[in-house]
Amino acid sequence: MKKILIVDDEVQILKALSRMFLETDYEIYTAENGAEALKLIETTEIDMVISDMRMPILDGYKLLSILKEKHPKIIRIILSGYAEEKPMFRALLHNVAKLYVFKPWNNNELLENVNKLFADDVVMNSEDLIHSVQNIGCTSSMPQNCEKMIALIEDENLDGLGDALENDNELSSILLQVAKSAVYGVMPNNAKQASIYIGLHNMKTFVHWACAIINTRHNDDVESTPEILWQHAYLTNRIFLFLYETFFHKQPPEAAMFAGLMHNIGLIVATKSLQDKGLLRNESLTVDDYAKLDLEEYEFNHQEIGGYLLDLWDLPFPMYEVALYHHRPTSSCIVHNELVDCVNIAQYYAWVCMGATVADPVSDEVFKQLDIRIEDFEKRLNRYLKCDHSIERTKLTV
Repeated sequence: MKKILIVDDEVQILKALSRMFLETDYEIYTAENGAEALKLIETTEIDMVISDMRMPILDGYKLLSILKEKHPKIIRIILSGYAEEKPMFRALLHNVAKLYVFKPWNNNELLENVNKLFADDVVMNSEDLIHSVQNIGCTSSMPQNCEKMIALIEDENLDGLGDALENDNELSSILLQVAKSAVYGVMPNNAKQASIYIGLHNMKTFVHWACAIINTRHNDDVESTPEILWQHAYLTNRIFLFLYETFFHKQPPEAAMFAGLMHNIGLIVATKSLQDKGLLRNESLTVDDYAKLDLEEYEFNHQEIGGYLLDLWDLPFPMYEVALYHHRPTSSCIVHNELVDCVNIAQYYAWVCMGATVADPVSDEVFKQLDIRIEDFEKRLNRYLKCDHSIERTKLTV
């Protein structure tokens, strides 16, 4: 039986949440502040903590930060009646919680999301997945210049980050390439201004993307990761951002600007593993070959590998949820449905615009969930990208 600890200084909130879980199989514990919660955790094996942000003695941010460091296996949820910019900014930047819920909450939705988080946790901690990650050797060390950037981000030093980028030709070049190829709309043409526009949350994701590129470039033992996969990632992100701007008239969720860029990191890593084993030679493969590779599994599931890596790199839950489900957008385990749906659409049409005749078609249900007409989307996308290839879904085969 899973054990959930609810932490809030309002007794009525504790009672209301405890009642919500009455008809479930979860065992519920309560605490009125962070210090009390930590004391209980030392003697009880807790699986999930749902914590308020504002509390006396030890607030929710400090509590969850301590749990992240000392008890990383505990699933952490923020439940708050306040949306102050600074506390929530810090909580998201430092990834102290997987889920952010504001009061008043919807009982059914919160219960569903708790169930989904536990289901994802089973997948991400499975022995088979951990063995696959170890087997394909995808935990390369981070280059020193990337470590420096991550440290500046953790210190919340945006000015220092911009200055450091200006003095790092390698990272500046990659950032400007991302700004040019993966971002919808006009971007600043220098690295410092681009980093300010992108923001600390998304710069953290960028640094890990840059790390993957640098590790590939510096690997002399195998062929470099094919340009096709980089192009697909860039184009997926552009279409993803185009979709949000054009049809929803908003930006993606905070810290998810590069969800399209990172969605297939598992495939990129898996490709390198196949190269190492002599099972893949880049120069003989076409766009269609890589589109097929995106659908196939060898001794590992590249979606799960990608999700595992993004979690390992301490990127927000929505980011690794996209990696985990970008080919399964109708899964009942998804929390951020809109985000996953948008990336699913974007990655498919990116393959098509690159000339693929074989791809994983988008389910009609995905467009229905987003309340978007397929014909309208394709017309606008064609007008935006001016693709050389038709993007009519009916002409594609699996």
